[in-house]
Amino acid sequence: MILVVYDVRDDAVRNAVVRRLTALGFIRIQKSAYVRRGTAGVARHVFRSLTRLIDTSTDKLLVLPIPESVYVTAYAVGGKVVGEGRHSTILA
Repeated sequence: MILVVYDVRDDAVRNAVVRRLTALGFIRIQKSAYVRRGTAGVARHVFRSLTRLIDTSTDKLLVLPIPESVYVTAYAVGGKVVGEGRHSTILA
């Protein structure tokens, strides 16, 4: 699993980040937080892709690979549950 969390000041840049994450298959779980399945290599690709869009001197970005075995033990409230069985903790 890959968790992406960001704080981007500029609206146009923030919208570009949202479009890029969506194009890469991420699901929004909170206003500035997205998640998808993927490896550490995919996380590196996502990080490089997003750092080309943002202002790294003012904006914030965290791309965090999380083992799925850890992610599925998360506690969550709110939103619509996406997935089935042990993969049902992704909220959209």
